[in-house]
Amino acid sequence: MAKIEAGCKLADFSFNTPFESDVKLSEKAKGAKKTILLFLRYYGCTLCQLDIREYANAYDRIKAKDAQLLVVLQSPASTINAQMKKEDLPFDIICDPDMGLYKEFELGVAASKEEMIRPEDMPKMGEKRAKMEEYGLSHGAYEGEEMQFPGYFLLDSELNVLEAHRATSILDMPSVDEMIAKL
Repeated sequence: MAKIEAGCKLADFSFNTPFESDVKLSEKAKGAKKTILLFLRYYGCTLCQLDIREYANAYDRIKAKDAQLLVVLQSPASTINAQMKKEDLPFDIICDPDMGLYKEFELGVAASKEEMIRPEDMPKMGEKRAKMEEYGLSHGAYEGEEMQFPGYFLLDSELNVLEAHRATSILDMPSVDEMIAKL
C-alpha cells in the first residue's frame, strides 16, 4: 500500500466511537467541506486531554470554516464512555485500541523518552503543563503505545488528502489556532 500523503485519495473505512459502531468515514466526511483527522495518543494522557479540551473550546471556530474534527485515540470505547456522554464533546472520538489506523497511516513511535520530548520542545511543554494544571487535569490509565507520536490528516469531503503530518515528537503538532488557520 502506498504511503498516505497530500494528493492521495484515502480509502474509505469504518470506525467505532464510544457511542456508535461501524461509522463510515466517507459518510462522516460529507458533513463538512474539510475534516481534520487528528491522531492523539490515549484518553488518560494529560497532553491528549488538554488537546481535546482546547479543540472542544474552539469548535465553533472550526465549524465556522465549514470543517469538522475527528480525534483518533488508542483508547477502547469503554474508557471514554465511562468518563463522558456523547453530548460532552462537539466532535467524535474514533476508538482504535488495536492501533490499526495508526499503523495504516504510518504514524511513528519514539525509540526513547528523549525522542518523545526533545530539548527544543521543553518551552512548549512548559506552557502545556501550566494549562494542564490550570484545568486540573490528571493522568489516567495508560493504554496503547505510550511512545506513540501524534499526527493529522486534513481531508476534503471526498476523502482527498489535502495535508498529511506525522509528528517527530509528541509536541510536533500545530496549535489549535494554527490548525484552524489551515482550514
